[in-house]
Amino acid sequence: MESAILQANLLPPELTAIRAVGLGLAVLIAAFAIWRRRSLRNADVLILLVIALGLAIVSGTQLLDTILSAFSFKRSNGTRIVGVAVFAILILFLLVVRALAQGSRITRELSEVLEGLAWEQFKASGHPERFRGRIGVLVPAYNEAESIGWVLDRIPARVCDVETAVLVVDDGSRDATGEMAAERGAVVARHVINRGGGAALRTGYRLLADSGATVVVTLDADGQHLPSEMERLVEPVVSGEVAVAHGSRVLGRADPNHYSRELGIVFFNRTVSLITRTKVSDCSNGYRAVRSDVLPQLVLRQEQFHTSEFLIEAIKRGIPAKEVPVTVANRRHGHSKKPAVVRYGLGFANAIVRTWLR
Repeated sequence: MESAILQANLLPPELTAIRAVGLGLAVLIAAFAIWRRRSLRNADVLILLVIALGLAIVSGTQLLDTILSAFSFKRSNGTRIVGVAVFAILILFLLVVRALAQGSRITRELSEVLEGLAWEQFKASGHPERFRGRIGVLVPAYNEAESIGWVLDRIPARVCDVETAVLVVDDGSRDATGEMAAERGAVVARHVINRGGGAALRTGYRLLADSGATVVVTLDADGQHLPSEMERLVEPVVSGEVAVAHGSRVLGRADPNHYSRELGIVFFNRTVSLITRTKVSDCSNGYRAVRSDVLPQLVLRQEQFHTSEFLIEAIKRGIPAKEVPVTVANRRHGHSKKPAVVRYGLGFANAIVRTWLR
């Protein structure tokens, strides 16, 4: 009996206009997949062929009616349309998930390519020897030609009786940021396109860790972090007290900022403190010192909202750390590269949740 019903459902139904359109689309999709098979990935060709086959079965047989009836979507009060919509949304959801996963993979591969290119150029120029056994000062920069000179001129030659060497990662700047840094004696590594502060820091971390720097200090290129306070961060790391020293404007001092941003900092500090069960007073401060042998232990993926990611990663992996009072001044020139308040808040929250969950 069931076999007879199945055979009946597979018989060609009456060819209505909508079924004819469905069959036509199935043919076009299959033809496109076959025509572009050499330029598309094998998985993409297979997906297109499966979609074409499914569309042909739905349009050319009664099988969809049987499936919808099995899920109690009857031909009354529009429930059959609801059933079709449910299955369509499910298929669309699976395709979106696949697209997101593929996009994430492409982003990681692009980051690895940029880091690899920077390392090869860095090594070919003989720069690793400049950082071996020294404190590597890492300055990520994007279109900061007006400010970076002021910052580099004030970086001390020695901190805690250890020589410093400066690496500027030019994250695809369109101005003279790289040239200004090179004129002041800094080593410059360059991204050919702008990827964000987090990507620039990842590149810098790799270069300095592989070069044998003992400690890596990160600070902004816009003058918000004071190089004169560097010893506060480096001292507890060099002395062996901790492996990471995070700068904190809450323990130190900060110039007035937009009220919404200050409120956001308070909210996110409490959120990070809650989920990590660790008192955090400033989760958005990028002024820090870290022992270089710690860096390979951290999984850093954020392109822009990297400060909270670093802090949470260090806490999750049990790396000894402390917060140190520092000053956060207003930027010296230009305007902030951060997105608008709402976008910044959503991005920061996303970075916290993703780092905490992985």
